Amino acid sequence: MRRKRTGLFLVVALALCLIGALGASLIQNDFGRVDVTEISFRTNAGVYTGYLFVPDGASKENPAPAIVTSHGYLNNREMQDINYVELARRGYVVFAQNAYSHGDSSVPEAGEGTEAQLGTGGMVDAVEYLSSLDFVDASKIGVTGHSMGGGFTNTTAAYYSGLEREALNNGASPEEAKALNKVASALIVGNYPLALAGNEDKSGASGYLCDLGIIAGKYDEFYYGMSGDRGYELLTSDTTNNLVAVQTGIHLDAPAEEGHFYKNEQNGYILALYNPGEFHAMNHFSTVTSAHLIDFFQETLGAPKPIAAGNQLWWLKEGFNLLGLIGFFAFIVPFAAMLLKIPYFASLKAETTISVPALKTGKEKRKYIITNVVSGILCAIALMPLLLVGYLLMVNRFWPQDTTGGIALWTFGSGLIALLMLRIGFGKFKGGANALGVSIKKGNRIKTIVLALTVTAGAFMLVFIADYLFQTDFRIWSFDIRIFSASKIWVAIKYLPFFLVFYVINSICANRSCFSQWSERRQALTAAAFNMIAPVLFLLVSYVPVIFTKMTVFGGLSGMAASAGALIPILVIPFVPILGIAGYLSVKLQKLTGNIWLGGLINALLVTMITVANTSFSFPY
Repeated sequence: MRRKRTGLFLVVALALCLIGALGASLIQNDFGRVDVTEISFRTNAGVYTGYLFVPDGASKENPAPAIVTSHGYLNNREMQDINYVELARRGYVVFAQNAYSHGDSSVPEAGEGTEAQLGTGGMVDAVEYLSSLDFVDASKIGVTGHSMGGGFTNTTAAYYSGLEREALNNGASPEEAKALNKVASALIVGNYPLALAGNEDKSGASGYLCDLGIIAGKYDEFYYGMSGDRGYELLTSDTTNNLVAVQTGIHLDAPAEEGHFYKNEQNGYILALYNPGEFHAMNHFSTVTSAHLIDFFQETLGAPKPIAAGNQLWWLKEGFNLLGLIGFFAFIVPFAAMLLKIPYFASLKAETTISVPALKTGKEKRKYIITNVVSGILCAIALMPLLLVGYLLMVNRFWPQDTTGGIALWTFGSGLIALLMLRIGFGKFKGGANALGVSIKKGNRIKTIVLALTVTAGAFMLVFIADYLFQTDFRIWSFDIRIFSASKIWVAIKYLPFFLVFYVINSICANRSCFSQWSERRQALTAAAFNMIAPVLFLLVSYVPVIFTKMTVFGGLSGMAASAGALIPILVIPFVPILGIAGYLSVKLQKLTGNIWLGGLINALLVTMITVANTSFSFPY
């Protein structure tokens, strides 16, 4: 019976991955009406990559408007699916970039690339590429991006406006100068053009020579650090009044009107401002922001296939991506159980379940609950300082990623905290190898490592198949499992020891929830719940003050502290499901082998690779 259930669970997991990948692909390519192509080409800054979306109607005889989309810091092109799905189905050609140092694009070496290329993450390369395609209307190219990508958008608009002005100053005709400016429309999301707003010429003659839009959330964690104003002050601040005057020549004597197209009567370019009630990370997971983006580009570039802004399908793609994500993790336990039937791994199969005494009421129960809760609280307190120390000290050619060192250091520190709390709750470790689940036969150690590697490789193979067949991955919001190049495996190995320490200890802690009077489901869910205490508590402390102050708990900080206070809570969001899933898997895999090692190893391998595959690099790898 158990064998039949294992087979059934495996089939269900694979079906979820298939349905998720296929469904996400159909939404992404508008049910076959949009051609999606992986683009990779070499520039003088390195290798530049992205997705190119070409709707059926775009042709040499009928060139279409085109738009470049850019993700933010630590992300990849897929984070812009909300935009490229909606834009492509409205007939726009779209290039979703992997900025340099992100995704599959290379990390420029010192001396490589121009200031414009590096300052826009490659967005100028995308604009030049799109303008060379005969099915693109080169007079209608737009750019947009979120957060850091919004900064790229701002720099790109400034760059091309500068080319046009420089040409005019050098005696070129208006037509010749205009031909150099290949950006007709720019929408900045989750960022703010401070340099433009600070221009002293408020006549409208010094603004960007393109249509300009800005989306800034009322509760954007970064906004105060960028502009000195609160996000909810976007429409009433002096900074915005100055921006309107610089860009359009209009001097407001009342708050700016959200969504209104302010027109510069001298050159015809417009400015639009949007202020949704959102946090920073919500901008790329919001029907409201998506509607603003659609309205802006349909107004400024026109749409080959106009569709109402409220008619959106991107959330369906995210739903299918979520099905694939569930299938990915659901695959792990039954796949491991199936492999345990192979003769080589058969000796790893648990002969008996680890015997953990029943949880007694009273003092013992209180100690169990208190030590787990205190462990979560201490890990939450340690989160920001350890992440900052790792960010400052663990970014170099050996550990080349921007934030993975900080995450690794916090993970390691959390493991030590958990070990201390385990010692307090369990008592002396000596003689407790069986009760702790760490006892393993000498001949099974290598086999366990091989099994963990095989299961992890099998799970990631599903992601590579989804990418190869359907050009999609498994994700929800900022929690993304995507493909990676072989060279990133070596990068992951460098960070792996930090994650191993935590997830092996964490697997031991999860084993302590396997009380004899509890069902296996209760054991697994309890381990998952305790694992999530630290990130959930940190996020609650960070964001609950918004209800009362319209700012996060870090909103009053300045300088690097303000940036850290804005960025770190966003980094922590995916660790809520990651740690919950890890606790659940630890219990389930312990039931298969009778010890904690398979769960600890698989969780460490999975989380290390997921982390390394999804973030940015400071150094070539």
